[in-house]
Amino acid sequence: MKNNKLLSNTMYLYLLTIVKMLFPLVTLPYLTRILSVDAYGSVAYIKSYMSYVQLVLDFGFLLSATKDIALVKGKNDEKIPYIVGDTFVEKIILLVLSAGVTSVVSLFIPILRENQLFTWLYFIAVGLTIFLPDYLYRGIEKMECVAIPFTVSKAVSILLTLVLIKSDNDLILIPIFEIISNLIAVVISLSLLKKLKIGIKLTGFKKWVSDLKESAVYFLSNFATTVFGALTTLIVGVVLNEEDVAYWSVCMQIVSAAKAMYTPIANSIYPHMVTNKDLKLVKKIRNLMTIPMVLGSIVVMIFGENIMVIIGGENYEYAGYILKFLLPVIVVSFYSMLYGWPVLGAIDKVKQTTVSTVVAAVIQIIGILVIYLFSSFNLVSLATCCCVSEIALLVIRLIIFKRNRNLFSD
Repeated sequence: MKNNKLLSNTMYLYLLTIVKMLFPLVTLPYLTRILSVDAYGSVAYIKSYMSYVQLVLDFGFLLSATKDIALVKGKNDEKIPYIVGDTFVEKIILLVLSAGVTSVVSLFIPILRENQLFTWLYFIAVGLTIFLPDYLYRGIEKMECVAIPFTVSKAVSILLTLVLIKSDNDLILIPIFEIISNLIAVVISLSLLKKLKIGIKLTGFKKWVSDLKESAVYFLSNFATTVFGALTTLIVGVVLNEEDVAYWSVCMQIVSAAKAMYTPIANSIYPHMVTNKDLKLVKKIRNLMTIPMVLGSIVVMIFGENIMVIIGGENYEYAGYILKFLLPVIVVSFYSMLYGWPVLGAIDKVKQTTVSTVVAAVIQIIGILVIYLFSSFNLVSLATCCCVSEIALLVIRLIIFKRNRNLFSD
């Protein structure tokens, strides 16, 4: 029964992941062909900044709140409404703080300053996600309540994008469609919450502060993780230009799509690993994923430029060359993710997992500073820094795992 539930959750999370992959893979070739390279670069830059806003709003709740709910589910169900209510208030606090920071930052970063309306509309779209109790559905292992709202809302967004966006003059419609999409997701998600008859109750200010402190560890780890993606895009926009942002962003979307294939595995086994410490499952998943990743890497090495021309158009052939340098990130990130929260997080090695991510992020930042100071900053050298830091992350986590091997059941 447990295995069937785990399989069902994994399948729903893969549905979620497929939709997350399809959205950029369907809209990316379209947008890169109808928008100028500079315009697409600006859109990609603002989206990268908003990924940090999203990160602040999530603040590690997908791990901390999910874990809290998973531990009380079926034992102290009366605590669940308090977890939901407190998390919602905490997200509101973070939303207000994010708005203040964005107000200041948008005055100093040229791309944000020159696209204020686009930036703030996108902020509203991201802000709506505080009403999505995904952590709850993950904690009670009802992944369909996460997958269905997201799938429906993104289908609407894709349709609107393909039908109504025709040129650079339609850029402002992109965040508007995101607002519509997220509103649909919120309505569906909250209606599912009502059917589950889970209420919302509040504990108090001290509890909110305590929760934020607890989740800060997860947030720090997730924040450091974004150094491997969104932060590099922001740096490219500051040091290079919109054209390079467009090339790098397309590459990072491919990398993110590959990583997204791993995420459902990590998310679905996390609650199971918290309660069972099942190392056999981890080994089985690890072995199962190795062959397709190796085969995929060979294909990219041979046909990288051709793949990117198909995805982005003839203007993006150079991005295929850059993608080849990012292959180690795609492969190694699966193992570093697997031995992160699903394995180390399950045995309460939260600080160690966070430290591993922070150390790897610091290594990458130092690498970026070095290539910048020696006037060697370009997309190839940046990709190399990403590879080195990702390998460092895996090595650190494997060392921690080896030292705590006895805490798992075979």
